[in-house]
Amino acid sequence: MSDIITTVLLEAKQKGKLKRTDVMLRFLRIKYKIKITGRVLNKRIASLA
Repeated sequence: MSDIITTVLLEAKQKGKLKRTDVMLRFLRIKYKIKITGRVLNKRIASLA
């Protein structure tokens, strides 16, 4: 699962969409059926930077 999340976050980083965590959470839930919290997602984003 972490590979999917990392891939999605890297694609969003290239497009400049990482600041919209609510949109990223919704995208992960709808497309990949992955449920993570906003705090976990923010930590994952911080680890990429």
